[in-house]
Amino acid sequence: MNRFSVILLCITTLCIFYILQKQPEIDIKKYETEINILQQKINLLEDKNDSLQQESIELEKIIAAYDERIKNLNREVNVIKRETKAKLDSIDKFGDDELERFFSDRYYTKTDSIN
Repeated sequence: MNRFSVILLCITTLCIFYILQKQPEIDIKKYETEINILQQKINLLEDKNDSLQQESIELEKIIAAYDERIKNLNREVNVIKRETKAKLDSIDKFGDDELERFFSDRYYTKTDSIN
């Protein structure tokens, strides 16, 4: 290699090194303030999310309690329906004599209205 090539190689190397070492100046302060504002918003939203999740858990517990109450009421309604059906079925089986005796026993008064 001749001297000219070596000098050219050294100059090129120095230029590349200078270009790589030189960093463009960026206004970081503006971005830092934007990041801080966004972080505050994120924190607020996370707090709201936590409170909504807690409220959701409480509402699920209330719903579960209502579901249990509804099940109990449905059981009671079914029992009443069965008892009513049994009573209606027993009345349907009464003959004329039995119906007459039923009403006379039920509405019997000691004082006779004829007397």
